[in-house]
Parts: sequence; structure tokens; C-alpha cells
Amino acid sequence: MLEELIRKWLKKIKQEWKTAFLAAAIFGLLTHLYIFTNYMPHHDGILSIYTPQQGFQMGRFFLTPFSGIGSYFDLPWLNGMLSVFFLALTAVALTELFRLQKTLSIILTAGLLTTFPVITATLSYTFTADGYMAASFVTVLALLVASKYKYGFLPGAFLLYMGVSVYQANFPFLLTAATVFLINEILSYGINSRKVISYIARFGLLSLIGMGLYYLTFKLYTDVFSGELLEYQGVDEVGSSSAGVLEIIPLIKEGMVEYFFRGIPADVPTNLFEVLNVLLFILIVLAIVAAVVEKRIYESGWKLAVVMVLLFSLPFSAYSLFFISPDIWYHFLMILAVIGFYLLPVVIYDKLKVPSILLKVTSWSTVLLFAVIIFNFAIIANISYLNMELKFEKSQALALRILDRVEQTEGFDEDTPIAVYGSVPIESEISTLVSQKIPPLTGPLQRIMLQDARHFQSMMDNFFGVPYEFILDEEDLQEIVQSAAYEEMEAWPAESSVQMSDGVLIIKLEE
Repeated sequence: MLEELIRKWLKKIKQEWKTAFLAAAIFGLLTHLYIFTNYMPHHDGILSIYTPQQGFQMGRFFLTPFSGIGSYFDLPWLNGMLSVFFLALTAVALTELFRLQKTLSIILTAGLLTTFPVITATLSYTFTADGYMAASFVTVLALLVASKYKYGFLPGAFLLYMGVSVYQANFPFLLTAATVFLINEILSYGINSRKVISYIARFGLLSLIGMGLYYLTFKLYTDVFSGELLEYQGVDEVGSSSAGVLEIIPLIKEGMVEYFFRGIPADVPTNLFEVLNVLLFILIVLAIVAAVVEKRIYESGWKLAVVMVLLFSLPFSAYSLFFISPDIWYHFLMILAVIGFYLLPVVIYDKLKVPSILLKVTSWSTVLLFAVIIFNFAIIANISYLNMELKFEKSQALALRILDRVEQTEGFDEDTPIAVYGSVPIESEISTLVSQKIPPLTGPLQRIMLQDARHFQSMMDNFFGVPYEFILDEEDLQEIVQSAAYEEMEAWPAESSVQMSDGVLIIKLEE
């Protein structure tokens, strides 16, 4: 009975879904095998070898159950495999959402998703990556359900609520995916105005109810249960921002330039990443023109106007969190929504069928450009992981040098409390070169791993097996910093940078 049910279910799986899942799994494994088979935590990872991810203070109300899928331990292989699994499901959902039919367009979509630099940055947080990937999947699933069924926005709203309750940046991801979907429906299928309004209404209700549930949970936590919020990325400003569009536009422009063209207007070298992004925008224009000509969209003024409005709204969708807090720092972990710019030409290419010179140019340009982009994304990922490994090894070497000095200090024993002040940069020629050659990925490119006493304590205890007591209270540390003994000390690696004072071993790492 069960076997027969499974066989019937398997027969319903479309070939396009199989292609998307398999392609995403292969791309994901080949690109990220480095980090899945090595243990090289960064500044957050060293504090999160085991963590239940209680993210209520950051408004991430579903982070704990989602991150608990693969346990709360930092398990690179297991969490990595789960992450690839959820990415593969997301690729399937995108394939169905955009109704992709060509094998190449499905493979390109899967490749772009799994190698995207934002995914690389997220996977550097191996202790929680699987939860974030699962949240991205349910976000796309929310949009898919809303697009498929008349009242799909109801279950979709709950899925969206879960997605943004793991990471708020999933809302911009939903908006850009919805925008690409609408552009595709108009250009490729020529849907009428009634259908356009229906989709917009459904997506609007999906967003309104989903974000309404999130806001309700937010208010219950803060007002009813008196929960405290961190002053982190504008989380404490939800519902209170009064920023206007004119104030936001320069911020969005800055964010777009920083991501797509960092090396062109700035004082850093221009790399292949920026060059390919220039070609990407040229291809977007070419693909739009090809679709407009082939589908004769120019004969319908309102359709052309709606497509243009949707196209120019993409940056606003991708960086929509600026409307919550203009002071937000849009780091790499938050810009998965930007993938919409890459998916748009692929989705358009998938529907081009009428033989013409324009079709051939667009098709070949799409396939060749994205093949290079995907390969370059994979290179960026592995350079990032190399930098993480070197940084971890240098941090271990630094901690060992400090530990040796500590244990050689006269009067120190295992019961002596340790006070650490400051940090030591571990820059090198390679790390400087890496920061110039790849985008500024949050996590892999963090300059300092051992940032404070918590990091040193975790390193000593979990990696060296010496559970010394470190002073973590800020007031106690400030009292030591203001002491005469501390003032007379020189910074590391001077001989006087590690010494005993009033029964406390003080380590002065910087002035």
C-alpha cells in the first residue's frame, strides 16, 4: 500500500523538477564541498559550536525550530547537505513558478541559485545555514502557492510569515521574485489586465497578511511579553520608520552600485565580477527587447508600460528594507533578492521561440554569459573558503602564542581569571589580495576572528582543552583598563603585554 502510494507520487514529479533538483544538487556539492568537508569557523562560528539560535531579540521568531532541523551543533557536512537539499527544492519551486521548460534555462537557474555569492556568505555560517536555506525555500513556496491558486495567498501568507520570521531579508527576496514573475507573465504569455490585477491583488494580500502576522508576533513579544530587542539592523524600529521615497532612492542607488559595480567607480581593482555585471545589464535590455518584439508587446501600450514600471521597481524591491530603517546596513547576507536581476534574462530566454537573428543573439548571449557567471561565482566561493581556512589557522596560531605566554607568566595558575583587552589584526598579503579580488562577503572576509574575551575563551576551551576563566563583564574590564598597571603595559607582542596584577592575568592586545 505504502509502496504503491510512493510510486503514484513519484509519477507526478515533472521532468523539469527532476532536472532542477539534480542540477542544483550537483552545482551545490561541487561549489561548496570545500566548506562541507572542513571545519573552519569564523568569528560567529567559534561562539556557536552549539547554539539553539534564540533569535527573538532580533525578530527571528522561527529561527530556533528551522535551525534545529539538523541539530543545534555546528556540523559542516550534515548542515551542508541539508542546505543543498533546501536549495535544490528552491530551484524546483523557481522552475515551477516561472514555468521553465528548456533544460538549459532550468540548469542555469539552478546554477545561479546555488553558486550565488549570498549563498556562499550564508554557508560560512554552517551552524545555522540549513535553517536559512529552508526559510528561503518556504518563501518561494509561498509565492508559488499564491500564484497557482485563487486563495493560495492564505496558506502562502503563513509560509511567508515563517520565512521572514527566520530572516527578514526573505521579504525583499519574495518581492523581486514576484516582480520577475509578473514581467515573465506579461512578456511571455501576454496575460490580460484582469489577470495582472488578480496576481497583484493575490501577491498584495500574501504580503499584507504574512507581514501582518509577523508584525503581530513582533508586538506580542515586545508589548505583551515585554521582550527586549537588540538595536541591530533597525529591528527595534519595525513599524516606526518615517523615511520617504526621496530619502531612500540614494540609499538604493548606493547599494546597487556597491554590489554590481564596486570595482568600477571605487578605488579597488575592477574584477571579472564587475565586468560580468555590466554585461548582465546589457543582456537584460537585449532580452526585454527580444521578448517585446517576438510577442509584439509594443502593440499594447499598457503592457509595455507595466513591464517598464516593474523593471524599474526591481531595485526598490531588492532593497525594500531601507523603508523599515534607512540606517540599515545591507550586507551580503541580506541581498539574496538581487538574484532577481540574474534570473530575469534566463526566464525570458526560456520563452523565446520564434527563429530570428535577435533570438539567436539573445539565446547564445544568455547561455554563454551565465555559464561564465556561474563559474566565476564558484571561484569566488572557493576563494572565500580558502580565506576562511587561512584566517582560522592564523587565529589558532595567535591563540597558541598567547596561551604559551600566559602559562609562562609567574604567579598564573588554572584558577587565575584572565582579562583580555583588544584584538590583533591577522591581515596578510593573501588576505588583502582576496579582499580586492572578490566581493565583500559577510563572514568569509571578516578581518578579525578573535574579537573579544568570548572568542578567546571558546578557542582555549573547545580547541585547546584549557577551560580558563575569562572576565566577560564589561564593567569589570573597564575597571582593569583604567588601572595604573594596565596603563604601564605595552601592547602585544611586547614582553609586558601579558602580566599579573592583583590576582588577575591581563592581556593587552592593542592600545
